[in-house]
Amino acid sequence: MIISGGYVLNDDLEFEQKDLFIDESTGLFSDVPAGGEFIDARGEALVPGFIDTHIHGAFGFDVSDGNARDIVSMAKLLPKFGVMAFLPTTMTLSEDRIMKVFEAVSKAQEILEAEKASCAKILGVRLEGPMLSSSHAGVQSEKDLIFPDEGKELIRKVEERFPGMLKMIDIAPELEGAFDLIGELSDRYVISLAHSSADYETASEAFRKGATSVTHLLNAMESCTKRSPGIPGAAFDSNAWCEVICDGLHIDPTVLRILGKVIPDERFIIISDSMRGAGMPDGNYLLGDVPVEVKNGRTYYGEFGNLAGSVTNMKDEVINLIRFGVDSRKVLRGATFNPLMRLKGGKDLMMGSLSPGNKAFVNFFRRDMSSFLLCYNYMR
Repeated sequence: MIISGGYVLNDDLEFEQKDLFIDESTGLFSDVPAGGEFIDARGEALVPGFIDTHIHGAFGFDVSDGNARDIVSMAKLLPKFGVMAFLPTTMTLSEDRIMKVFEAVSKAQEILEAEKASCAKILGVRLEGPMLSSSHAGVQSEKDLIFPDEGKELIRKVEERFPGMLKMIDIAPELEGAFDLIGELSDRYVISLAHSSADYETASEAFRKGATSVTHLLNAMESCTKRSPGIPGAAFDSNAWCEVICDGLHIDPTVLRILGKVIPDERFIIISDSMRGAGMPDGNYLLGDVPVEVKNGRTYYGEFGNLAGSVTNMKDEVINLIRFGVDSRKVLRGATFNPLMRLKGGKDLMMGSLSPGNKAFVNFFRRDMSSFLLCYNYMR
């Protein structure tokens, strides 16, 4: 395949007008002109597929249901959002239900491989819970919260049954035993601070112990104020990965512009944190076991109508951030390269770039990045 005349995002995060060649037999970008289909991309911006490393659900499906066929359907539909790979993310669940999720993800991978389906690749599993703070649990199930000592045993069982599948662990660092867990497990998993009342000193110590990331920055944590910098301040001082929900609802566009200047380019990550209402009409849905109303692009739960995940997606967040005034190079890095670099072994996945040798997934946008057009997925 030849994609001709488009403005291609190169590895220096600059657009250059050039042709893209895809070897359809391998599903990789090539530096050798190839035969096959010809696509005229003149006047369009071509960027790598997006990597969503925090996603609970979409298109009516929820990872926490533990249904392999639903996860297969998610994987097949996520390219509509420009997503080439994703990390299915649990809610806070009982141990039995967590194991059911891992079984479902494992089975979904087998089904997709057997079908040789055109889909977004499953990168593993992320545990958002159950080692979170009850004071900042939000929509998470408080009855299923556990302390890190129990969490270590849970993770041991997960690794025994599903070796290598667990990639990320969210944890509130102020919990008793959290520092020990972080110190023991941070060489094998990405540890991210989440749903926490931790102050600056506690969060800083967690980073010193081996945590490297913050989950949905500024949400489900103490605010960063002039005398109490909290987790955000510790993250900035520790050069931690900062993942951000960029729907303009979880964080105001002005604050997103500020974060675009404060977070280093190489530490900025875009996530959807979407629930099953993403890509669906307004209506009533479940997030885990919690009833959630989706209306006009926003989620509502409880008597005060609090946010409960999002119904945004990666392509819309990229468009939002550029429209809000965040530098497009930072935005595109935060949706492609950075999420991979946060994962252990992510640089070996051959994604996040349109250079020869990488997996062939291309997102087409209007030249000014104001709207998403389509994607081509030739990954094998």
